[in-house]
Amino acid sequence: MKLVQYLPILFLSVAMANAQMDTLYVNDTHVLSMIFPRPISRAVTGHSNYTLGYNQETPERVGLLQGNRGDDSNMLVVTEDGLAYSYYLVYRKQLEESHRFVAINEAIGHVLPEKHNDDMTQKEKVRSPRIRLWDSLQYRKASRYFLEQNTSMLKAKRRDGMVLRLRDVSYFGQETYIVLEIENRSDIDFEVDFVQLFRAHGNPRKKSSYQKLTLEPLYSYKGPSMVKVGTVERFVYVVPKFTLTGKERLMIEIEEKRGRRKLLLKG
Repeated sequence: MKLVQYLPILFLSVAMANAQMDTLYVNDTHVLSMIFPRPISRAVTGHSNYTLGYNQETPERVGLLQGNRGDDSNMLVVTEDGLAYSYYLVYRKQLEESHRFVAINEAIGHVLPEKHNDDMTQKEKVRSPRIRLWDSLQYRKASRYFLEQNTSMLKAKRRDGMVLRLRDVSYFGQETYIVLEIENRSDIDFEVDFVQLFRAHGNPRKKSSYQKLTLEPLYSYKGPSMVKVGTVERFVYVVPKFTLTGKERLMIEIEEKRGRRKLLLKG
């Protein structure tokens, strides 16, 4: 089946859950530039007041979003790799951001059907790592809950005017929810290049016994692309459920994209 045959079904599904979508504020005098991980193949808005302009002849990663005054709406964007991204659209005279780098783990699901190899048996088929729509909505709902809790700080790292805080580590279902906070006390905006999570065991000075295992995120909620001067950003990373033994530690590493600043927090 063609991609267009799947879009109405998925668009209806995400429209029913628009209260859980990220909200984008747009107007008719400024452009909100959206940079996706892969080129845009299709974009649909729920109302003609809102439009996402993108290159349909030669697909590119950039889309330009604008809107006219009127009712709120929603938008579904599908990229070339079949991943779908959904947003709630609101008209506002003053914009909160002029651009947005979209992370691949913000996708709500996959539009295209998975390919099957006829030569493989059902037991040999490996489960796809793509995030299912239902899982994504559950991760978002739980992340929002943990983010809104007034938790005490577990650990903090200060360096070069930046403060990285570990606010909470909670368990729900088969996942672990890690609540982080980053504050910019410097005089320069901090553009986030990447956030990495690790489980570390042993002493790094003793290489023979030291192990550092990467925790692959299943989902991130409100992960910042930029931390402006004088602001605090709080966000959540969802990883497969794990527990730390007595000698293990949780490590969080954040590095600046266009600079040399780097934060390493050891829990």
